[in-house]
Amino acid sequence: MRKLFFNLFNIFLIFIILAGCQKMEEFKYKGNKGGTLIIALLDEPSNLNPIYPPLSGFSTVADQLFTPLISEKSDGKVRPGLAESWTYSEDLKSITYTIAKGATWHDGKPVTSEDVVFTVNQILNSENNSPLAHKLSYVENVEALSPRRVRFTLKQVFAGELQSTNIYPIPKHILEREDDISKSDFNVDPVGSGPYKLKEWNEGKWIELVANSNYFRGRPPVDRMVFYTPSSIGELMGELSLNNIDLAFDMPPGNNYDTLKSYVKVLSPGRSYTYIGWNIVTFSDKKLREAFSIAIDRKKIISDVLEDYGQVVNGPITPEHWAYNPNLRGIREDKERAISLIEDLGYSKKKRQKYYQNLDIEILVEEGNAIRKKVADMVVSDLRSIGVQASAIYLSGGDLIDRLFNKDFDAYILGWDVQKEFNPYQIWSSNGVYNFVGYKNSRVDDLIVEALISLDREKAKKALYEFQEIIRTDLPYTFLYTPKKITLVNRNIQGISEKDKRPVLSFVDELSFGRIPSSVVELASLGEHSKVEEPKATTERGATRRTTEEAPRAEEMLKVSPTPPPVPPPALTPEKKVEPEEKPPEEKEPAKRPDFVAHEVPPKPLNLDKVSFKYPEVAKTLGLSGTVYLQLWIDKKGNVTNVTLIKSVHPILDKVAVENARKIKFSPAKQGNEPVAVPLSFPVRFQQ
Repeated sequence: MRKLFFNLFNIFLIFIILAGCQKMEEFKYKGNKGGTLIIALLDEPSNLNPIYPPLSGFSTVADQLFTPLISEKSDGKVRPGLAESWTYSEDLKSITYTIAKGATWHDGKPVTSEDVVFTVNQILNSENNSPLAHKLSYVENVEALSPRRVRFTLKQVFAGELQSTNIYPIPKHILEREDDISKSDFNVDPVGSGPYKLKEWNEGKWIELVANSNYFRGRPPVDRMVFYTPSSIGELMGELSLNNIDLAFDMPPGNNYDTLKSYVKVLSPGRSYTYIGWNIVTFSDKKLREAFSIAIDRKKIISDVLEDYGQVVNGPITPEHWAYNPNLRGIREDKERAISLIEDLGYSKKKRQKYYQNLDIEILVEEGNAIRKKVADMVVSDLRSIGVQASAIYLSGGDLIDRLFNKDFDAYILGWDVQKEFNPYQIWSSNGVYNFVGYKNSRVDDLIVEALISLDREKAKKALYEFQEIIRTDLPYTFLYTPKKITLVNRNIQGISEKDKRPVLSFVDELSFGRIPSSVVELASLGEHSKVEEPKATTERGATRRTTEEAPRAEEMLKVSPTPPPVPPPALTPEKKVEPEEKPPEEKEPAKRPDFVAHEVPPKPLNLDKVSFKYPEVAKTLGLSGTVYLQLWIDKKGNVTNVTLIKSVHPILDKVAVENARKIKFSPAKQGNEPVAVPLSFPVRFQQ
């Protein structure tokens, strides 16, 4: 046995050395030089600092501004990135990266090993609240061996060492004097190391990048890259019809895309799944959860709601993933069996009653997610058809999350992304922070650890196969579907291949134009033609611009992506009094409404001691903090008649700030001796 282990270890060592002694491959950008690439994104990023990625783990814009240590080739295999090579130690407990010669920051300073050490320390610093901290949990130490060589020492040997230590370095020389990186200007105006530089961020409208002519891998083909954020699908469809967009990602089903003759519709497997989570305490018998599951017609949901842009999923790993278990038993719709299971558990109906006694279900769903609302309505209909008194409760994303953390639900509809380096701990372990349903299974806990630390990919796969089978049997979730990704690509774009295994958004710097456009779209005109039909929502950096029909998913709120103001001002601390500022730092003076006039005596709050801006418990759990900026409209009597969100921190904190600001009573502003109506900028600071 010892000899067998030795042989397996050596086989793994040979493999890892072959994979780990990579040299900088010859990389050259291809295609015509020039043009402006306009990319439509339905979600504007909240910040551009790579240590604060969104829940998906991938920040589209930041990926063009920064370069990771290692990258990915079109065949899905690893290739050098900011590191030109890497080597493993003999005991496999450390990896030494060598930074590419000539790699520089956008300000011309060289990228060094000290930048890598600094970045790791900032990620692991709990005060910075980076969601990447769990990724580096196995790092014991990181040290600079020379200006270009940096070594990661790990707590134990495991198969995912290379991926787990792959980070996007940030510049030490710019950030080392920052007291709190989460509140730095850098988050919205970064200096990166990537193929593009930030030129302008027009909040809520577009982010403009320009090619980095000094990029160490060569200048990218396209001169400018613009990430445009439409306020609605309707606005985006208008721009597509005018041929003003080159790429549109993650498009929702419907909208008759085939009428857009200038575009090719590219379908790719989804990396997320939508599910119903059941409160394990309320529905402790898995036979009951099985009854609910087999009552639901998932194929009809995919047909009617997704218009067949999706497929049924039976477990917590999506079909395109390397660890997907294709042998999982399907969940076949069978309403007769569902009724039989419910009655076997002792539920009954009174004479002439339609529903079983003591079997009521409220299903929570986001009010702003049109697709999931339709799914919820169909699920409710299916459950009612078997005698279950079901209803859908529509909540804001913040309210939904609050109830999930407080375990105040019967069931809810949500979705999770499944990344290539799958880590199910936070969702499926007994102590996982996102294990809202309260599922506990010691064998599942063991399998998660086994899969995460295994040296052998096949052994990890075997553990994850069993993990999926247990989840499928226990049914803490009813897995509904994985949606297909819809991307619209202008026919003039080159560089996208069906054989490419990477998400297109991860290599947009490699795209080019077949024919350089003779004219350039005026950025200020984007979305303007549809203003009359669809007014845009007022917003600032970090605040959502989507209409309620295209609201961001609640799960995107579950990871912290700070959007702080440029300078932390004195402001309101929850449950303490504050004198509001006249204007937040570096904010433009709000445009005055016609019925609001200049004033000599400003309004002053009269009842702050009675207005509680209480720090929500769920915000503490997620480590949320920052300053929410509001604009209050105060009438001649000192009443707050309207509240506008100027700068967002997080929907959970925004909600508390807006709702309570409405309760403040002010002394009227005065012009001479006459009371006047005025706008007032008002900051609310939330700190742990």
